[in-house]
Amino acid sequence: MKFTKLISYILHPIVVPIIGTILYFILIPRHINKQWEMMVIGAVFVCTYLLPLLFLSLLKKSKSINSFHLVSPRERKFPVLFFVSISLLMASLIKKGSSTYELALFFYGMTIALIITYFLLYRNFKASLHMIGIGGMIGFFITLSIYYQINLLLLLSILFVMSGIIANSRLSLNAHSKTEILIGFLIGICCQFAIYSL
Repeated sequence: MKFTKLISYILHPIVVPIIGTILYFILIPRHINKQWEMMVIGAVFVCTYLLPLLFLSLLKKSKSINSFHLVSPRERKFPVLFFVSISLLMASLIKKGSSTYELALFFYGMTIALIITYFLLYRNFKASLHMIGIGGMIGFFITLSIYYQINLLLLLSILFVMSGIIANSRLSLNAHSKTEILIGFLIGICCQFAIYSL
């Protein structure tokens, strides 16, 4: 039980954007200005990790949510809208640097995934945000490997194993049903494919 809780915290959805961003800069075969790279990494860290952490802490302190895992659909609505706005903001900022356009598409894809998730909450369906995050990252690197014709098989294998570990931990904690986990994963990965296709 302790291990599954640890996995859920370490691989929390708010960690995914910074991991994806750092891997993007490491793996993509393109010269990118180092100053711009550091600015983007810093902005992503502050906006997608520190701000959500502060926001969720304030919501928890005010008793608006019971935990960072946003157990009920009602608890999720306002935080998911907040995540939508942050993701859209990051996409708009990153798009200004033409050398990081693909990374902007990653955040647009996550924005669409979160919007879908938000509307599903009104059907009392809480798609797994953990699986949306890891699914989105897998979709992002699949599209990059195709676009740049680079072999990212090792990374993708690791990410798929991680997705299995995350799914298992969420099931063990009774945080989601199998359907919520599967739908979350499909939303994450398909939104990345869709945004690149468009």
